[in-house]
Amino acid sequence: MYKFLLTLSCAAAVFDAAAQEAIQPAVTGMQVQARSDVADLVCEKKPLAARPARAPDPDPMEIPDDSLVPVAPPPAASAAAPSRTLPAPAAAQERPYRMAIWGDSHLAAGFFTEELAKQLNLPPDGVSNVLLPANMGRAGVRLPLRRACVSSDWKYEPGYLGRDNATAPGPGLMNMFSDAAGATLAWDVRKNAQAPGHERIRVLYQQTAAPLRIGVSVDGGAEQEVTLQGAAGPGILELDGDRPLSQVKLRLIDGAFRFQGLELFSARAHPFEMDVFGYPGATAAGWRSADLGYLRSWFQERSYDLVALEFGTNEGNVKPFDIATYRANLVEAVRNMRAVFPMAACVLIAPGDRGVLVPRSANLRKKGRTAARTKQKKAPARPGVDLLAYSKIHADIARVQKEVAEDAGCLAWSMQEAMGGPGASYRWAQQSPALMAKDLIHFTAAGYRQLARDFVRDIGWTGLPAQARPGEAAPVTTLF
Repeated sequence: MYKFLLTLSCAAAVFDAAAQEAIQPAVTGMQVQARSDVADLVCEKKPLAARPARAPDPDPMEIPDDSLVPVAPPPAASAAAPSRTLPAPAAAQERPYRMAIWGDSHLAAGFFTEELAKQLNLPPDGVSNVLLPANMGRAGVRLPLRRACVSSDWKYEPGYLGRDNATAPGPGLMNMFSDAAGATLAWDVRKNAQAPGHERIRVLYQQTAAPLRIGVSVDGGAEQEVTLQGAAGPGILELDGDRPLSQVKLRLIDGAFRFQGLELFSARAHPFEMDVFGYPGATAAGWRSADLGYLRSWFQERSYDLVALEFGTNEGNVKPFDIATYRANLVEAVRNMRAVFPMAACVLIAPGDRGVLVPRSANLRKKGRTAARTKQKKAPARPGVDLLAYSKIHADIARVQKEVAEDAGCLAWSMQEAMGGPGASYRWAQQSPALMAKDLIHFTAAGYRQLARDFVRDIGWTGLPAQARPGEAAPVTTLF
């Protein structure tokens, strides 16, 4: 059974609100004309980097045979809180239910959140994504855009690395930066070629003390030069269309441009809005080191009913892993998140189970080997390698997240527990179809969908009938 902790809206009193004043963004408005029958967006082909030829590995790493995997010990008892009650999603009737979720590559792939949306028993177009992070073009990232084009002149600035990345964070705790004249970004915001749906598009960026000059074209029309100027800090270029827009292209003419995300508006209401901010390699350090005044500027017109943080896999990869340091860093990250969203419910999502690959020579008895090979003495998995090493670390991370969540008035949910506990990665990898990717770190699309279904079930959202959909009144669900 999973144990959840109910958020307390009065938690706002814990934080020093005066120290978290949001910065007012500089806004530049621009009236644009939409076009019909907009052609497909074509991205400029980037030259492929030459890769040195590699000699074949005579003993490649692979998933260990079941006979090599030790039986995992039962999870250690955690300091679980007594049973709590958690109401199903409910929000004021005049606006949709809003959720935001920050995380690492597990979120960036998009499969988990797509399935989560499907499980809400809403019509296919009942869920929208309003704020998009500045991670277009990054390997491993899937966004609700028909297409995005990024020229080779842009550099990614994930906030978890600190420094300038954190002092001027976009809503997704990451940026894209270029000071190369001619650098371009382009987005096709249609769900399909015939369905534009955003009358207003905001380009979020960092305004510099020196004016920035960019060229903007909409729906394949002529480029218009725009000068962006104002007080240094967050900036917004707001494009207002006479009807829904399909494509936006931005070209840097002069200046140092830090792109921080998109905000998409539609006149058509959606009952559920879910903003997804996932970046491969990310940790909760993005929340720990972010300039909160700058970050809050993106959410002044946008409140959330539920905020989720899905981190831990990359923290658990640090060697040596120190649980005390992890706890201290997580406490600070969650404190900052609660300072930005003091009135929202919150949930910490702990990482899934993680396995360890072994040399092929250690799998001589694996099914399908020739009789001659299976008669050989079974080679041991690499000497000194604990196949449950990461499983134990992730279990510790989940325990700490549960305790930190309780102190912050948040929920806690563990992917690893949903999978079946330590060592489950090996079982998931042997499923048909496989639920675990071959690296034993990530999941297959089917695995992410299974986790999303488990998450929805465990927080009491499964099978929400029409009268209990997000944004409407719902009965209270008791969780143990």
